[in-house]
Amino acid sequence: MTPKELYTRTPERIDNNVNRLYGCYFNHVPEIRAVPYCGDFLEDKAKRIEIHYFKDFCFDGRRTWTLAGVKFDGEFIMIIQNAGREGDDYTERFITNKDGYPGMVAYIASLIPPDDLTDQSYTDYIGEDEDLDKLDTFYGNTLDGYFERY
Repeated sequence: MTPKELYTRTPERIDNNVNRLYGCYFNHVPEIRAVPYCGDFLEDKAKRIEIHYFKDFCFDGRRTWTLAGVKFDGEFIMIIQNAGREGDDYTERFITNKDGYPGMVAYIASLIPPDDLTDQSYTDYIGEDEDLDKLDTFYGNTLDGYFERY
């Protein structure tokens, strides 16, 4: 599956909860150390960001499988994957818009205190037409596969 193919799918839901980009053991935007933030701190402020959930499934109240696209100012910027306990056991991101990503980082950075910024760079860019098997298949499940609660 290519990012372009994934982006054309109808999402299960869409929200502005930027906190979903961060977890206890993962950070999909490592240029910003926002792990201390929880609740609605960023969700209420980050109206320029939309997270399109193509699958956001919880097997048993704890173990999840999530595949989502992140939009900034109406353009898809990256794809995020989470699975396992609280989504921490498996995490990956694929930046698909290398020109738009820095703008999204700057926007998120403008919403939080400057002490939480880092100087990390990203090396996980993929083109929108690049066919990648692991884009929709990870952690023992596939986007169009069968999901059953335990």
